[in-house]
Amino acid sequence: MKRRSRSRSVGSIKDITLEANENLSKDEEVKTKKHKLGLLKKHLIDYSANSNLHGLKYIGEKDRTLFEKIFWLLMFSCSLIFCIGKIHLIWIRWNESPVIVSFAEKSTPVWQIPFPAVTICSETKARQTIFNLTKYYHLYDDDITRLNLTKKERRLFEDVSMVCDVNVASYYGTKFSDAKETVQNIKELSPKINDTFYACVWKNSLSICLDEFLPIITEEGVCYTFNTLGAEELFRLENLNKDYDYLEYSKRNSSLWTLEDGYPADSPVETYPHRGIGFGIKSGLNIFLQSKEIDQDFLCRGPVKGFKILLHNPAELPRLSKQYFRAPLSHEVVVAVKPNMMTTSKGLKSLDSSRRQCYFPTERFLQYFKIYTQANCEIECLSNFTYARCGCVHFGMPHGPKIPVCNARKIICMSTAQMELATAEIQSHLGKDTTDNGTLGNALLVATKCKCLQSCTSIEYDAETSQGDYNWQPLFKALKIDISKEDTDVSISRVSIFFKEDQFITSRRSELYGQTEFLANVGGLLGLFLGFSILSLAEILYFLTLRIWFFVESQPSKLETIP
Repeated sequence: MKRRSRSRSVGSIKDITLEANENLSKDEEVKTKKHKLGLLKKHLIDYSANSNLHGLKYIGEKDRTLFEKIFWLLMFSCSLIFCIGKIHLIWIRWNESPVIVSFAEKSTPVWQIPFPAVTICSETKARQTIFNLTKYYHLYDDDITRLNLTKKERRLFEDVSMVCDVNVASYYGTKFSDAKETVQNIKELSPKINDTFYACVWKNSLSICLDEFLPIITEEGVCYTFNTLGAEELFRLENLNKDYDYLEYSKRNSSLWTLEDGYPADSPVETYPHRGIGFGIKSGLNIFLQSKEIDQDFLCRGPVKGFKILLHNPAELPRLSKQYFRAPLSHEVVVAVKPNMMTTSKGLKSLDSSRRQCYFPTERFLQYFKIYTQANCEIECLSNFTYARCGCVHFGMPHGPKIPVCNARKIICMSTAQMELATAEIQSHLGKDTTDNGTLGNALLVATKCKCLQSCTSIEYDAETSQGDYNWQPLFKALKIDISKEDTDVSISRVSIFFKEDQFITSRRSELYGQTEFLANVGGLLGLFLGFSILSLAEILYFLTLRIWFFVESQPSKLETIP
């Protein structure tokens, strides 16, 4: 007989014992899992039986057949899915269109807002009696005669061409100019204020035009503005160039009026900016404009004679290259003004500016302007874009002290930059790629930072114009007023600007869906489809926390005595 090894026998017994212990532990683990699943099932049945949500109690009842349970499960699931879909639509509307624009409940009298600022620019950019632009254009255009011109004559022609049509500018001109000298030359050649205004009547009282109108530098050259804030209140002077003043300092203090709050309740009737006191021609501004035929030039601005006029917010820098109406010579122009004012509810301050589509005064900082308006932002954006694209800016654009001013050779670049800025904005809205290399790429990066939304409180002035002939000489003769020989060369136009009505309806930007309305709509859908309420939410939290804890605490003996 062969003897069996003792060690081998002992090893086999150990293996059998370990295997038996492993099987036992696996059985206990399976039983524990089954027991926990049973407890979870019991907990869910307990919740469905006690929940106040519609239909759930039928799913957990023991006496219900399988078909009934499946039916109520499908009904509850369909109601839940449909309810979630409707809530999603409400969320999209609340998130993407939280603002509604409506009319105010009460009309606003015109004396609560400023009379429109009026900026007037003559189409005569250089008086022919001082500088014959047509003559120097042909001399400058010829290669031989151009060499015979003095440095002063070339500078004068190039500077004046900055405010003429694009086709007047010469490729042979300089790229950059001495800003101070350029503005000074344009001021010397432009019609003076006494040559532009014959008389001014404000609120049916004769006024001194020099007291009412301030010279202002724009893209159109030297213009004259009425009821515009002074330079110290409109600009951040510390950031502007010091070569010249865009706007002369006003003698009037306009600290009483703000764009957002308007005039204080205790402010006087006579304040600045001037406020309207009523409607009709006698409550407005009447201007008598004049121009001498001998100073007319048909090359700089073509066959058009007369004046460009823009009505704008007193807190805005006028930009007559974008919008204006014309006052022809020897015509009367009647302008009936209808204000268009937009206000914004304070409740929208909690929303992001991109959602409400406007900026409150403290939300957007402009480098060159103290007061944010959409027009001021667009001018500043164009100035930055032009500098990035052309390496210089137009002298009529606000710019810093280290930024060069363009001259005649850069006029085409500036005109192109203006169109590129508009195109870039359109392409960005269409989702097209606007990236590029070189100066255009850098300029497009500047354009992406503009985001010139409306100001949350804005005022615009819509003008209804009509005109007719103004034969002033026959009137003077009928009144037996002598007309001098110099006056026979003068053409006079009359412009009457006044409010059309004494009251107007203000538009108001307010919440379409506030938090209360959003919760009410969501709660209504949940209650309609599921019978859900705040207590239902508390009930769910209770069953997920306290109820489970108490249920587990009451079952320890069962977990320990599993066979």
